[in-house]
Amino acid sequence: MVTAMISRSQRMREIPRGRFASNMLIMLISSKKNVLLQNERGFTMAEMLLSVLLFLLIASMLPLGMKIILDQRVAESMERQMEWEVFSSQVKREIRSAEQMTVQPDKLLMKVDEQIILYEKYANSMRRRVNYQGHEILMQNLSSFSFGKIADGVEIKARDLEGTDYCVRVHRFYPTGGVEP
Repeated sequence: MVTAMISRSQRMREIPRGRFASNMLIMLISSKKNVLLQNERGFTMAEMLLSVLLFLLIASMLPLGMKIILDQRVAESMERQMEWEVFSSQVKREIRSAEQMTVQPDKLLMKVDEQIILYEKYANSMRRRVNYQGHEILMQNLSSFSFGKIADGVEIKARDLEGTDYCVRVHRFYPTGGVEP
């Protein structure tokens, strides 16, 4: 029995031969190489500095981007400009189609298709009324506005609560008479 044990231990110490043995040997050698490479490989100081620099660059741009996105003044000024453009195109169309027109510093009266159209101040807004009825707000948040007569037309000036000035000049294609209020 002792001899059987010795022979078994001797057999275990021997290097196995054959296809299975060579695959095991290759795996042992390659895993040792990977362990060595992984232990020796790491981040260098230059790589760390570059990654920190990149992170700080992105982090510094974030507040600027958020400010632009969330800035209400930019959005309000664009909205105010669009509101003025809509108003000026509407008033141009009505002035050019008016049969009669009367310009006063605070009012504009026009007769269009047998209806009297009135543009006037209402609180801090400009409103439009047809036949002295209705209440259509055309512009809001105005501190002042005025109508002025120019050669063959009307000049409308407005200033909003933030101090931005707007102006539009509308010329008639043919002269018209005044409208009686």
